[in-house]
Amino acid sequence: MSTAFKIIVLHLLLLFCCYSKTSNSIIADSIPSTPTTTTVVLGVSGAAAITAVLFHYDQDIYDEIHGWRENNTLIRKVSPVITNMGDGFFSVGLFGGFAAYGLIFKDQKTVDVGKIGIESFLLTGISVQLFKHLCGRERPSDATRPGGFWHGPFAYFDKQRRNKLGLSAFDSFPSGHAATAFAAATTFSDFYTAPWVSYTSYSLASMVAISRVMERTHWLSDCFVGALIGHFGTRLVEKLNNGSSGITLLPQADEHHYGLLFSVKL
Repeated sequence: MSTAFKIIVLHLLLLFCCYSKTSNSIIADSIPSTPTTTTVVLGVSGAAAITAVLFHYDQDIYDEIHGWRENNTLIRKVSPVITNMGDGFFSVGLFGGFAAYGLIFKDQKTVDVGKIGIESFLLTGISVQLFKHLCGRERPSDATRPGGFWHGPFAYFDKQRRNKLGLSAFDSFPSGHAATAFAAATTFSDFYTAPWVSYTSYSLASMVAISRVMERTHWLSDCFVGALIGHFGTRLVEKLNNGSSGITLLPQADEHHYGLLFSVKL
């Protein structure tokens, strides 16, 4: 890989690690004003452009990042630990603990952190699963061509193909771990407004995303889109929980199912 391309890769990692929010908490203080159409168009266009570039270079970026793991003993030991921070059980346990602590010690802010965190995890998790089934992209560990083959909508439900190829041939895009990690980072950053909280939260989320590439489970574009889903999914949950919209999201779970109760006050 050329020196110029390595610089591009490192700049992409820097974008992951340096993204932070240092303004006032959305929940505790205020909801930002609705973005203008121009802002939305520019934001979506920019995200789409970055994703397209990542699609094109996914294989080269994967080879470089996975090579770091193969050539460094410390990274091989640390990467699996970091990647588990994006696991759903970790997120539910973390925010469940916040909610329980808040209820026990009558700390409403901590209860709200737990509530938003769990709702964001559920919403982003459902969104990620929908995209996975719509796209059907191969993970790096099972890729049959550079960048992974895209099987297309609901290919996993083709029993013959599923039995032959396995789940990992269909569920790479986007990254659920990255979405979960960035949803958690956004929640903490929005409730606890000290700059170090934002930098720490988003840096850890970025490390989770990069570890998914190192562990051969995702392409960098999977992680980038997963991060967007986690971040903006959390912002949506925060807006809906503010109450001014008349729309409410509540987590619903039992031993067989989990999901969100969506209600609209007319």
